[in-house]
Amino acid sequence: MAPSRYQNPPQAPPTFTATPSSLIEDTKRIIETAKKLEDSLVQDVKPSEATFAKVLLPMAYDENAQGLETPTLGFYQSVSTDKALRDASTEADQLFSNYGIESAMREDVFALVNAVSEAGEKLDPESERFLEKARKSYTKNGLGIPAGPKRNRFKEIKQRLSELSIQFSKTLNEENGGLWFSAKELEGVPADLVSSLKKGEGENEGQLFVTFKYTDLFPVLSYAKNSETRRKMFIANENKCNDNVPIFRETILLRDEAARLLGYPNHATFRIEDKMSKTPKTVDDFLLNLKERLAPGGLDEIEKLKALKKQDLKDRGDEKSFDDHYYLWDHRFYDRLVQERDYALDQEKIAEYFPLSNTIQGMFKIFEDLMGLVFVEITSEDRDKLAPSGKGSDIVWHEECKLFSVWNDESGGDEFVGYLYLDLHPRHGKYGHAANFNISPVSSTIA
Repeated sequence: MAPSRYQNPPQAPPTFTATPSSLIEDTKRIIETAKKLEDSLVQDVKPSEATFAKVLLPMAYDENAQGLETPTLGFYQSVSTDKALRDASTEADQLFSNYGIESAMREDVFALVNAVSEAGEKLDPESERFLEKARKSYTKNGLGIPAGPKRNRFKEIKQRLSELSIQFSKTLNEENGGLWFSAKELEGVPADLVSSLKKGEGENEGQLFVTFKYTDLFPVLSYAKNSETRRKMFIANENKCNDNVPIFRETILLRDEAARLLGYPNHATFRIEDKMSKTPKTVDDFLLNLKERLAPGGLDEIEKLKALKKQDLKDRGDEKSFDDHYYLWDHRFYDRLVQERDYALDQEKIAEYFPLSNTIQGMFKIFEDLMGLVFVEITSEDRDKLAPSGKGSDIVWHEECKLFSVWNDESGGDEFVGYLYLDLHPRHGKYGHAANFNISPVSSTIA
């Protein structure tokens, strides 16, 4: 049990009790509050009187206040088992995005921000950076384009890109495909996975359903001895979510058009301007240099893997199927064989020593030693005490979710750092790969 000083977090965790209707209501309330602030700034502050404290500071406070709620509202679409709630979360994302576009193109608010920038007010570095980013954000969101048809077109593009992005993500989140295989086709795949697969009925009697979730996909590609099984699985997975293909194409074209309207030669130049590399040429030169240095070694490695593939097929009496090619669906399988043959690494054997609970604790131990953190799991009765409603289930979004409070250790003053959630098992409607989400900041205070 953790020391008593770590038993009472000073800040309650977020609650996950939204309904589809409450989620949309909260979204509209947050947007309306932000709009009222912008309207009041324009009404009460003249550009000649604009200062950081009068204009930018209220905007920063509002941004922080929004940050306590908005991430949670959009989070449901990635984790909720309730489709109606996922759909509402997606709708909330669209509403926030539409508002963001409108807000970023308000000339009257930009005039105030620009006035503060041109006044040359002496600011601390953090405030100076905030002002700089705010001003540049307005220009990059269309206010650098003269009013008229081009700016109107830019706004249309931004709105359409928002719709496309949300639809693209929704398609990925809702993806639930896979393939049916016989037990023979899955020969070599770990028995514990095979036994957990959905059993077929009717026309699929005697077959097993392998999903495209990485917990199914990777083991099949790594262990299935049947190369045709690996090929089918790889190609089907690469071709899932075909509805996203036209979305992706349209997005590329619209991003390019938007960048050109802003005066950039292409989207890459627009995006990379504020990054460390500054120009696409810097990135291209870096990648070309890497390619020239690494390609010869990579080609040698492929030849070795092809030889291993040929020998493996010969050992299994299937040498005639070798066509002197090394395919993408071959790689996980033969890369694993190399590890086992040359380095005596058996991932299945290693996995026996890393059950999930032990692995989590080991991971925490590393962070505790390197970063001076303390992780305290919050379970059952402790969750009930933390939850404003007294129901511990309100502060997690699924029964499988684990919740931890995180603290600086004694050398760091025993200060509360925040909460960590672990939701580690796949399920329908949940984001389909490993990911991390920022749910809520610990504090919204600006010093």
